[in-house]
Amino acid sequence: MTRPPPAESTLRRVLAGSAGLFRGDDYPDRLAEAAAGTQLPIATTRRIAVAGSRGGAGRTTVTALLARIYAAMRADAVAAVDNAPEGGTLGLRLGVPDAPPLDAVAARLEAGQPASVQQLAALLAVAGPPNLLVTGRRNPHAPTATNLRGAAARNTAGTAAPAWTPAGPLARNLSGGPVPAHAAASLLSRTVSRYCPVTVFDCGAGPAAPAARWALENSHLALFVTPAGTAAVADAVHYSAAWHLDPLLGSVPLLVLVVQGTRDGAESASRHAERLRRSGIAAAYLGYDRHLAAGTAVNPSLLSRRTRLEAVSLAAQVLSLAVSGTGPRRPAAAAAGAGAGCTGSAGFTASAEFAGPAQAGRTPA
Repeated sequence: MTRPPPAESTLRRVLAGSAGLFRGDDYPDRLAEAAAGTQLPIATTRRIAVAGSRGGAGRTTVTALLARIYAAMRADAVAAVDNAPEGGTLGLRLGVPDAPPLDAVAARLEAGQPASVQQLAALLAVAGPPNLLVTGRRNPHAPTATNLRGAAARNTAGTAAPAWTPAGPLARNLSGGPVPAHAAASLLSRTVSRYCPVTVFDCGAGPAAPAARWALENSHLALFVTPAGTAAVADAVHYSAAWHLDPLLGSVPLLVLVVQGTRDGAESASRHAERLRRSGIAAAYLGYDRHLAAGTAVNPSLLSRRTRLEAVSLAAQVLSLAVSGTGPRRPAAAAAGAGAGCTGSAGFTASAEFAGPAQAGRTPA
């Protein structure tokens, strides 16, 4: 595996450290404050779903970065789930390219539930720190479902057996057939929730796939990643509008993250994030970092000082929103539609006209 390059050269790091000896520098205090925000006590598991409108936006990089930071800052277990239907690279970005896919793990969970976090870790891949558990690239030939909420599997008696109920996801597909993608995601999530207070899902581009839709609907915070650029940020505006009009997704807090993937100063992530906030959309930003842009395994220790502070601050903000939010809820009408096998909000599209309220937010310190 290619060795990840650092964001700053050794000489620059030495000079930056030496400069701190001769001038006041509040960087350590700011980093410590942000780090404390990633260690919030969590009574019940928090699911964070990361999505984007297009490939190459930096979605998987952000998922891996958040998972690494939470695992480094917390003593409890953290799960990173590759839920991208098109075949993601989360395992690669976390240094475990051979991590078992979600579908294979769910099939093993059907046979029996782990009795400890150690047994759960044996089913997944451990990425460096022993508390970071990872699933790998999805099987492109895994069975899928046409229902975007994945609500109806049929048992032998012919009665509806919802993949998700108010009490949680069912452990089995009662039809005896293969576990659909959305049911695999819900089964894995329920199992992981017993041992991992924080779970981060890489959901691919958009909510069209059943498993991605399930993860977004049942997350405590959705993070929409978009590259810095006029057209891409316009996509984020439309996406936010459609999100808040959706009867199921609208109850889940949405934070737009603008990522600067190049050194081009004309497309500043911070300026685009500020424009989104002025429009009433919760937004944050992550500046350019050579290490993150390299596309290799993410290692927070190789980030530049600026990016490290931005990333840890982002992780603290994301977790705070996920913990303080009310979490996913289902309107009664939508729940009834799910039982009837309706597609409900299948018309969700990122190209909807901008309308409706959006949440206000602030950028990380």
